[in-house]
Amino acid sequence: MLWRRDIGTGAPNGGIHWGIAFDRDTVYVPVAQIGRPLPGGQPIDPALQPGLYAVDARTGEIRWQYSAKPDCAGERGKKAPRCERLYGFSGAPTVIDGVVIQGGLDGRLYAIDAADGRALWTYDTLRDFEAINGVKTRGGSIDSASIVAANGLLFVGSGYGMFGQAPGNALLAFRPAR
Repeated sequence: MLWRRDIGTGAPNGGIHWGIAFDRDTVYVPVAQIGRPLPGGQPIDPALQPGLYAVDARTGEIRWQYSAKPDCAGERGKKAPRCERLYGFSGAPTVIDGVVIQGGLDGRLYAIDAADGRALWTYDTLRDFEAINGVKTRGGSIDSASIVAANGLLFVGSGYGMFGQAPGNALLAFRPAR
């Protein structure tokens, strides 16, 4: 073992849950919930928050962290179940051309600069969509294996109704602006 890095203990909705991403010399680690100290264990660093961590693959040191924050204002708080608690990152991230794409349990999709952790773009999928097949479509939590890039497109599954999260049935396709 070269190094070990603990980022919390996790909780019922996951700590490091569905997977990580690796690019060049950095491991990108999404965390849904930090959890609490285990009996007889080390105290958890209070700086750790649900979000995304860039970890140096050679040393295990945290290069940067992007802390997810709940957004429960207005109608959004009514659409996102347990909004004040379910806003972290559970699904595996995808890295494309220096950008980490990450979905949130609260239905937001993020494009985060892989070099410094700065949010470049966010998109709220927690809404109704007009589907090309005419089926009533609603976005929800982004969880599990939900983000795939192929042929210049980014595909995102939005809706995960397990464990009190926001259900939905949307498959969204994004492409870079031309």
